[in-house]
Amino acid sequence: MPKIKQTILSYNLTEKLPTSYGRKLRGFFANKFDDVLFHNHQKSNYRYKYPLIQYKIIDGKPTVMGLDKGSILLVNNFLEIENIYLGDKLYKKPKGEINIKEFDFKLTNAFYNYKFITPWRGLNDSNYQKYKKLKENETKKAEFLSSILIGNILSFAKVIDWWIEEEIKVETNLKEVPIYYKGNKMPGFKGEFKTNIKLPDIIGLGKSPSRGFGTIKKV
Repeated sequence: MPKIKQTILSYNLTEKLPTSYGRKLRGFFANKFDDVLFHNHQKSNYRYKYPLIQYKIIDGKPTVMGLDKGSILLVNNFLEIENIYLGDKLYKKPKGEINIKEFDFKLTNAFYNYKFITPWRGLNDSNYQKYKKLKENETKKAEFLSSILIGNILSFAKVIDWWIEEEIKVETNLKEVPIYYKGNKMPGFKGEFKTNIKLPDIIGLGKSPSRGFGTIKKV
């Protein structure tokens, strides 16, 4: 099973921020650093790969998570940050804390329990229409969301060169919640799921993980 380096950089501010500030945190780092991994934009188009640097607000704190090459970039560049601008707000010399670790991935016969600490964007236009057709059949809805989450896990695994040949098992217990993305209201989900894959805390699954959506934590 692969190992991967993970860096988590968080800042203690004088106020707690709402989760929507993940977008502003991403904007600050994207403007400050040129490397494509900080913003996922190339000169002429978008980098359509799982983001190795992700921006989140966790417990009110601005938090940046890096994996693999993204982990190395955070370690090499975080000392350059003296002040943080989030939108029109300036935070002078915030106290930063950096945590570096190596994570072992596992696929086992046992289940690991996780919860979404930020809403999961699991549906696009196509699969949302399929989801709506299931109407009040909660069992079918849970199975449908589980199949989407398996795809999210496989997308994450590919970026760390882990080609999983064994069966991934997922069971979900999720509740639909409204979320706003680029000013548009759409369905998201919060709650818990369990899977036979051991995953690192604070990674994002689903759509828009670089902006903080779909952040997981082990229960």
